[in-house]
Amino acid sequence: MNAVNGRRVSVALSAVALLVGSLLGATAAQAEPGVANIGTGSGNKAGIKCVQRAFNAYAGTKLAVDGVYGKNTKTAVGDFQRFWHLPVDGIVGPRTGGTIEFMVAQNNGGKDVWRSNGCWAVVPTTN
Repeated sequence: MNAVNGRRVSVALSAVALLVGSLLGATAAQAEPGVANIGTGSGNKAGIKCVQRAFNAYAGTKLAVDGVYGKNTKTAVGDFQRFWHLPVDGIVGPRTGGTIEFMVAQNNGGKDVWRSNGCWAVVPTTN
């Protein structure tokens, strides 16, 4: 398989994953009303910790789980957005939060760690 065909397969698989995630998300809990986007200066320490834990467990990062949205967390969010073909702004909004939720569910054998840890209530999602 050449690089172009490999890239096409990767893009197609990502699109399928997002589609499945949006279909599965119809039954997932939605974030509490008024949960703001998470980014630089965010005071949502619980939401930031959820994002940091998810990235450490399922994306191979080694972020400090400190509830501070610093440079390393912002870079990890941007890398995650780039990988999933989301708009790259380094902010966890509903689309990025929903994709993180999907990643956790898919990589945890279907167990809803996101919900049991309360992340669904403190991270903005579209699900």
